[in-house]
Amino acid sequence: MRQGVRWLVAVAAVSGLLVPAGCVQQDYGWATSYRPDHNAKIPVVMPQQAPSISQQFYRDPDGSGHLGIDIIDKIGTPVLAAAGGQVIDSYFEPAYGNRITIDHGPNADGLRMMTVYKHLNSRGVSQGAKVERGQQIATLGNTGALAGGLPHLHLEVRREVRPQVFRAIDPNTVWAGGVGQVTCFDPTAPIEPGAFRITYPVRCR
Repeated sequence: MRQGVRWLVAVAAVSGLLVPAGCVQQDYGWATSYRPDHNAKIPVVMPQQAPSISQQFYRDPDGSGHLGIDIIDKIGTPVLAAAGGQVIDSYFEPAYGNRITIDHGPNADGLRMMTVYKHLNSRGVSQGAKVERGQQIATLGNTGALAGGLPHLHLEVRREVRPQVFRAIDPNTVWAGGVGQVTCFDPTAPIEPGAFRITYPVRCR
C-alpha cells in the first residue's frame, strides 16, 4: 500500500474513534484550543448558541497542516454561505467528499477571497450560482476519507496573494464581529463596508 494511501486510512480510522470514545465535545458554545506549536494563537469567543469548533487552524512549516476550522453538529444540519459571492466549484472527491467553493470577489486590497466547505452530506448549489450571506448552500456531513466518520464542516478561508494564487488564512481573523469573535448570522446585523468579513457557516440555535 502506498504511503499516501496508508496515511489516509490511518487518519480516517483515528478520527472515527473520536465520537464513540467521547473525545469530541458535542455541546454548543465551545471551541477547542490551538495546537501548542501554533505561533499565531487567537483568543476565540464563542456564542453559547453556536455549534462547537472541534479543531482550529494551523499551518506547518512546509505549508501543509489543518488549513481551516472544523465545526461539529449533526448530519443534515444546514450549512450557510459565510459571505455572498459566486459558486465556482461544487463536486465530490474522495478525500474531502462533497465540497463547495465560493468566490467572494476582491477585498479592500483588491485581492480575491474564497471560502471552501468540505465533508458536506449534500450540496444545494451548483457551479455558477450566486449566493447571499446566510443562504443555505448544503448540509453538514461526514463524506470523504478524511472526515473519518465524524460529522463536521471543514471551513477554509483563502486569500489571493498574487493573481490566481491563494493562501489559506485562519477563519478566526475575519469574523464579522472582529478577530476571534465568532459571529452567528443575523440578517439585521450590519457588516463593516469595504472589508471581507464572514459569519458562522452553521446555523446558531
